[in-house]
Amino acid sequence: MAKVKMHFDKSFIESILNDFKEELNENINLAENVMIDFEYNQNSKSINSLMRAFHSIKGVSRLLLSMDIPKEYIENAKKIEKVSHFLEDYVLEFERNPENIRNIDKVYEGIDILKSLTKSFEDMDKSIDITPFLNRIKNNIEELEKNKTDAKLKVFLNISSQFFEYLENAEKYDESQLKRMAYPAFNALKRLKNENLIQSFQKIIDNALNHDKKLVRKCIIDFNNILFVKSKSNNIYEIDYKPEFSETIRIDIKKLNKIMNLVGELITLKNSSYFLLKELLNISSNLYKEYKSIVLNLEKITMELQDQIKMIKMVPIKELFYKYKRLIRELSKNRNKEINLELIGGDVEVDRQILERLIDPLTHLIRNAIDHGIELPEERVNIGKRKEGLIKIKSYYESGYVFIEISDDGRGINPALIKEKAKKIGLNVNLPDEEIIYYIFEPGFSTSEYVDEISGRGIGMDIVKSSIEELNGTITVETKINEGTKFILKIPSSFYIVKGIMFYSGEEKYIFPFDDLEQIIKVSKDKLHNFSNIIFMDYNDELIPVYDLRGILENKKYEYEDILQREYEYDLMPMIILNYNNEEIAILVDKIIEENEFLMKPLPEYLRHDYIFGSTILGNGDVVLILKPTELVL
Repeated sequence: MAKVKMHFDKSFIESILNDFKEELNENINLAENVMIDFEYNQNSKSINSLMRAFHSIKGVSRLLLSMDIPKEYIENAKKIEKVSHFLEDYVLEFERNPENIRNIDKVYEGIDILKSLTKSFEDMDKSIDITPFLNRIKNNIEELEKNKTDAKLKVFLNISSQFFEYLENAEKYDESQLKRMAYPAFNALKRLKNENLIQSFQKIIDNALNHDKKLVRKCIIDFNNILFVKSKSNNIYEIDYKPEFSETIRIDIKKLNKIMNLVGELITLKNSSYFLLKELLNISSNLYKEYKSIVLNLEKITMELQDQIKMIKMVPIKELFYKYKRLIRELSKNRNKEINLELIGGDVEVDRQILERLIDPLTHLIRNAIDHGIELPEERVNIGKRKEGLIKIKSYYESGYVFIEISDDGRGINPALIKEKAKKIGLNVNLPDEEIIYYIFEPGFSTSEYVDEISGRGIGMDIVKSSIEELNGTITVETKINEGTKFILKIPSSFYIVKGIMFYSGEEKYIFPFDDLEQIIKVSKDKLHNFSNIIFMDYNDELIPVYDLRGILENKKYEYEDILQREYEYDLMPMIILNYNNEEIAILVDKIIEENEFLMKPLPEYLRHDYIFGSTILGNGDVVLILKPTELVL
């Protein structure tokens, strides 16, 4: 019967191909994570999950091949189907015989081939030869089957030897003796699962019970001919795959970003409505009341829509964390080290785009921990540590930010080595050890004596720092010699929408995000004090430093009297209080405008600066910069 292919239009096929790749990546990641857990905790549940993942990959490949897809995709789809089918059979051997787990690296090899085949859908010029891998898997499965069958055969031969000897030598068969000896041999034979052998052996027993010795001998010869002819038995195992319907659907991230941008425009429209509402108050109080009700409803719907879209774009950070299980496994083997991984806080959620941009910096930090941090097992034992090193990745929420800690219990960073290298390249070394170690983030700075494929190229840590800062985050380091190192990343949980305070500084409007602020107050001028032209303010029974934002932005130092002579609403000076490293500071602005939510727009490269978070467009068309207050004044 000829196969019938389903024909679809080009746009539908493109959509199917995208879904196919998404499904592949999802199941490949699942298989890889399950494999790593399976190494440490062998159980049938993990085997089931593995087989389900490979079975799903095989299924979607066959579905794709049933469609009228472009010819250039057919070969790769067939390869994916074959590799997943072989892997499914191979994993089944783990359940049949747990000793086969020693061959687990072949599954990792197969997963890597599936990854390469998935990528080759984008790079059609790259052809991947799967034949050597399939042959290795096939030979290994056959060898395992042969070894298993040989072992069962040996059991049968050992048990049945006395039975056949009795049949050959006894002058007369005793029925009770015959059954006593035949029963265990028959049970051992059934484990070989060969129906022809079982029927042939039953004939021997029946003829022996009829005391027909001549026919018994003939049946034994026939039995041995079946038993010792080399043939491969085909055992069929049915696997219970229960179809499940997902309660989720896949959405292209580009579509989500477009919706998010539209929500942002809606926020701008809402802010414009407030601008018009204020103008309307001067025209008609009745119209003002009616329009205000509409604006409030618009605000409510906008906020709900914005929250829902943000939730859709948020994903658990464990999606990223789990990817490092395989990395640590492979690199620790490469370095002959024994390393355990501990993951904490995987349910913390961040924006999908932020998660993707964390991959490279986190990968580099983990590589460094393996290569430079964790000692070799014998070295660890000699200094009183467990031979297994530990890398811990932890995430948590704090003060509106997501924190990620990557720590190891290795040798730590030696400030003396950092200082020595810094001195050679002309950097200031008259700093405390806690500050000296931050030279590792200088471009090209490295104390490594070797360079290889893992790390030590003298690049990377500066890129880690810049990558985190591009996310409007920070990175700090804690380290102790022979105890370990901890890198602490502080990042926002999402992009786009910023809650903050808008104010005037001079004639210009600016915004500070709320995440960095402790309090917004207005103080009388008599609360300020001048000490050598450095301004302080009475705050909570303490004197805290005051920074004049207008002077900072204009790069100009205003005299104390000039600052006091400025006009302030109700003659009260607006102060924005920050808490930086547990110390309070105040920033003087000229006028507070409003608290609101603002759609953050990216800035062109030439306008980017350490203290600029982004920009927003107000309802009246004004462009306003969103600033980082701590970067600006400290």
